[in-house]
Amino acid sequence: MTQGQRHKLILEYLQSHEELVVEEACQLFDASPATIRRDFNELVSDGRALKTWGGIIKNYESSFINDKSLVVAPNANDPLEAQKRKIAEKAASFVQDGDVIIVDGGTTTFYMAPFLANKRIRVITNSIIIAYQIDKDKKEKQGAEVILTGGILYPESGLLVGPQANINIKQYKAKWAFLSCGALDNDGPSNSNQLVVETEQTIISQCEKTVLLADATKFGKRHMCQLCDWSSINYLITDAYEPDSLNKTLPVTILSV
Repeated sequence: MTQGQRHKLILEYLQSHEELVVEEACQLFDASPATIRRDFNELVSDGRALKTWGGIIKNYESSFINDKSLVVAPNANDPLEAQKRKIAEKAASFVQDGDVIIVDGGTTTFYMAPFLANKRIRVITNSIIIAYQIDKDKKEKQGAEVILTGGILYPESGLLVGPQANINIKQYKAKWAFLSCGALDNDGPSNSNQLVVETEQTIISQCEKTVLLADATKFGKRHMCQLCDWSSINYLITDAYEPDSLNKTLPVTILSV
């Protein structure tokens, strides 16, 4: 397989998966770790992917134009965009005027922005991208008030993580936590980045109820860092839940859109 062919397949994989790590890519494309790392580095350098600790994710987040106008646009070629929008819209329907909520950064939670922007609520988020998009979508001055957590800016992701982000989150109490994840299995949701998971765990601790947003491609998979067990989740919103995808009955309310 040529380098160009691998790059094409890697980008196609990222259209429907949250992340691709080196070990998994080696198995998928029958290549050595050194080869995959070179591929990842070139895709990141070209702006077609974003680097994580264990691999890469798709680059949908943002770019600066003329140093003034921040344009935020998810990947227009994402085959799951319609499903993610439906999941996000359902999640946002839980939120009523007067609520304080915390929204975790992610490719699905991003789509909550237009459905939250004009509600009279307070939104705490660790995502610069989501914060900007809510402000951009707001039509009324009385719309959502946005509070950024602060913290370490994780490279090229728009996510604020680390000890300071967690300390700041602990200053707030909220009604709803809206979380994304990279994978779901019998033990619960997981992600590949330890700093991201620690921030998500802090978010859960400060909220009355937790809602997990996950499309069907996440089921039956596991990433390196366990986010929480199922007892910490109140609602799971997905596009097509199949009971057979997990070998247990989940102790959560499952809503399919």
